Amino acid sequence: RLVPNIVTFFSLTLGLTSLKFAIEMKWEISVFLVVLASFLDNLDGKIARLLKSSSNFGLELDSLADFISFGIAPSFIVYFWTMSGNIENSWAFVVFYAICASSRLARFNIQSTEQKNETTNKIKFFQGISTPAAAGLVLLPMMIYFRFDLDICNNPLVSVFTVITSAILMITNIPTYSMKGIGIEKKFIPLIIIFFAGFLSLLITDFWLGMILFITCYYLTIPIALFDKNKTYN
Repeated sequence: RLVPNIVTFFSLTLGLTSLKFAIEMKWEISVFLVVLASFLDNLDGKIARLLKSSSNFGLELDSLADFISFGIAPSFIVYFWTMSGNIENSWAFVVFYAICASSRLARFNIQSTEQKNETTNKIKFFQGISTPAAAGLVLLPMMIYFRFDLDICNNPLVSVFTVITSAILMITNIPTYSMKGIGIEKKFIPLIIIFFAGFLSLLITDFWLGMILFITCYYLTIPIALFDKNKTYN
């Protein structure tokens, strides 16, 4: 029962440590730690289900860790990177992002509790983007800057735009796909394995490019999810 919680604690530690490196202006390490925390965030729930050790404590702990790693750390990092000293009252954007992230996590916890004892089909859609996805959008300009050295990504207005956009997307009712609710036909499994192996190879050889493509592909699925949901319920 302790194993999933230990993974969650490790994710929390990475989120907090990313703030330390951001203060020291070690940007790539700081962003990398948030990315690593997001991978662990997806892992702890799967481990809990595999070991049949899911609990309300684990659910609440996961949300608290997510709030630190994805509701505070990303906006702090871009605040130290470009916004502080360049935009007046830029701290307000950090506060706004944190409020939206906490609201998103609270809503998710309520929905998870209500659906815990249901025996219906797995949920195919979430309401709004997840906090790790929001963190990815906030940090995307930094990743592009690391990989391609584009000066436009270093513009504080770009950071403001991504912070506000991701914050709003978290609290909207826009549908996004849930990995747990997507059914995969057996004939597509070999293709998915090949795609996954290729993605891992890209992360190893060109980490920032792999993350840029991954985050971009995720956001490209949002219009597809919106169309799919409207078709499903109409």
